[in-house]
Amino acid sequence: MSFSSRSYGSRTLSVYGGAGGRGTRISSSTHQMSYGAPTKGFDLADGLDLHVGANEKATMQNLNDRLASYLEKVRTLEKENDRLEKQIREWYQSRTVICHDYTSYFAIIDDLKDKIRITSRLNAKTVLDIDNAKLAADDFKMKYENELAMRMAVGGHCTGLRGAG
Repeated sequence: MSFSSRSYGSRTLSVYGGAGGRGTRISSSTHQMSYGAPTKGFDLADGLDLHVGANEKATMQNLNDRLASYLEKVRTLEKENDRLEKQIREWYQSRTVICHDYTSYFAIIDDLKDKIRITSRLNAKTVLDIDNAKLAADDFKMKYENELAMRMAVGGHCTGLRGAG
């Protein structure tokens, strides 16, 4: 909105530009000047007061029209805003990532981990026991073979002593 006034002699121009270039108006009025001093106010005799009243009425009508237009734009924008907010809410609701609560499973997981550790230790002990049994078996086998070889040697000596006698 812009107001400007210029005086060209005894004529004054007033320009009003509405929003978006709509409702642009140019009005003019004439002032009577007497030589020596300007007149104060309007001269009621020449009917300028009726012109001013009509101009005020037109100005008020213009303001009312602008207000109505503004209110209509506000209503339209509010409706559009409500529609967009609804679309945004629907979009977020449709895109919501469902997050599962796994805290109830943590106790079960910890219990299973403990069972796995215990079983692993038992398996390791069993493997160690098997290795120890193999070593003991190998040891007994070696002792058996040594005893067998000694028996054979003693038996051979006994046979040799019986035959020599």
